Amino acid sequence: MLNPHYVTGFVDGEGCFSVSISRKRFRVPEVRLRFEIELREDDEPILQEIQKLLECGSIYRLEYERYKKWRPHVKFMVGSYRDIKSKIIPFFKKYPLQAKKKKQFEFFCRVAGMIENEEHKTHEGIEKIRSLRGLLRHKIEIR
Repeated sequence: MLNPHYVTGFVDGEGCFSVSISRKRFRVPEVRLRFEIELREDDEPILQEIQKLLECGSIYRLEYERYKKWRPHVKFMVGSYRDIKSKIIPFFKKYPLQAKKKKQFEFFCRVAGMIENEEHKTHEGIEKIRSLRGLLRHKIEIR
């Protein structure tokens, strides 16, 4: 079993906490949270160990045929809101990120809270999420 602090450091360098807002197919766009780590296929064993430790997520194989020099990759992804809320967020609150992903994670948690409160189902909530994402991109403190 991996040391949880090792996983936190690994995610600080290789992980991604993302928030996507779908195009407006319905009255209000859909907000999705994802936690991902993508590596070359020869690093798949570390993703399998992270998956075991976090007890959630799936591993996918990715082929980059259009890039002749790129080797195939594997991606560990958690997209289930239930798993994000009950496993991913508590893990990284217990073992906090220390580097560049810390602000990304704070934004991710803030949006998860908005989803919990169903704020993401309103136009005002969507605009607030977009505004927070803009602050994150410009490295402005999110409060």
